[in-house]
Amino acid sequence: MVKLLKNKFAHLPFEIWALTFANLLVAVATTMAFSISPFFITTVLGLSMFSMGAMEGFTEALSQVCKLSSGISSDYFRKKKPTLLFGVFLAALSKPFFILANGSMAVMISKILERISNGVIATPRDAYVADICSSSKRGAAYGVMMTGKTIGCVIGPLLVSGLIFFTEDYRLILWIGFLPVIAALFIIWKYMHEANSQEDKVGTEKKKGSSISFEDMKHLPSKYWMTIGIAAVFMLARFSDGFLALRLKELGAPLPVCTATIGIFNFISVLCSYPIGRLSDKLGRERLLYFSYISLILCNVCFIFAGDMWLGLVGVLLWGAQRSTSQILFTALIADVAPKKIIGTAIGLFYIVLGISSLLAGSISGWIANTHLSNVFIFGFFVSILALIIHALTLGRFSSYKESLRTT
Repeated sequence: MVKLLKNKFAHLPFEIWALTFANLLVAVATTMAFSISPFFITTVLGLSMFSMGAMEGFTEALSQVCKLSSGISSDYFRKKKPTLLFGVFLAALSKPFFILANGSMAVMISKILERISNGVIATPRDAYVADICSSSKRGAAYGVMMTGKTIGCVIGPLLVSGLIFFTEDYRLILWIGFLPVIAALFIIWKYMHEANSQEDKVGTEKKKGSSISFEDMKHLPSKYWMTIGIAAVFMLARFSDGFLALRLKELGAPLPVCTATIGIFNFISVLCSYPIGRLSDKLGRERLLYFSYISLILCNVCFIFAGDMWLGLVGVLLWGAQRSTSQILFTALIADVAPKKIIGTAIGLFYIVLGISSLLAGSISGWIANTHLSNVFIFGFFVSILALIIHALTLGRFSSYKESLRTT
């Protein structure tokens, strides 16, 4: 079976497919818990909406910090697998705490473990892809990874919806959601193998550890900082997905259509992720990012001028098109230009900046929404145009990403 899969998907290393499937399973487990947690917390445990919101905000901030620390750790020890295993183990450990919870403290511990696991997994996972794939395959690899995660995010809530028809025992459903993360832990342990980065493979001796210092950050090229800066501006236009559903409701869409918004744009993300990632390997990340900018600009235009739900639904499709592709392309650009010694740290710092930008986007858009909901999309329109202009004046000057790769 393994040999058959290796032959069928010879374009990418088998480890990428194994890691993608593990990523999918973790996403299934996480979204199963996430989709049912508001009802479990408020109905079964009787906690307030304020308590739930406060926990979500605190644990999300903690997750972003862990993305940087896990990157530094994987760089120091020159190994990604132990950090990934630890992250998935924490994800597994968080489930029993949540299922057996009888008060806010146990729920808080579960949420902390779950968000820490998310932060610990993300950076070494992306750094591992950069290690095991040459620059000519990274876009496709990140596209496959994003596709797997997005499919998992669709399967999880669908499983919960299906199981609720048979039982309203929330704890039983959560126990079922515990199984995928155990399977993911086994897959990573069994099929993920450490690899030196492609640039370091020939004639180098693998080090047991390597000191990381702020001095190393000076070796990050200007293109790295340009990419982070543009991504930060772009993320300001990427406000909460919830505003799409609220705007559709305002346009007269029935409630089932509004609640299906997440499923719709995730489906489009699945369709776009791999093709855009693969194309970026051939045409260059910088060029393909224009697809993300234009999709977001047109999405905002649809929601600004929509007079009924149909134009709004076109906007939802465009939102899905930019949502995953921008993440893939920015991450691949970071992996292309960051020195291999500190690639985990570089990706972790990238995630920290995106987290701060997302927090600002949520705060600003929430404040603007108090005036009129359509004003949120006007704000997103102008910010996404600003990101496109900055890109054209900086990264857009690189005719091909291959010409600007940093040799390390």
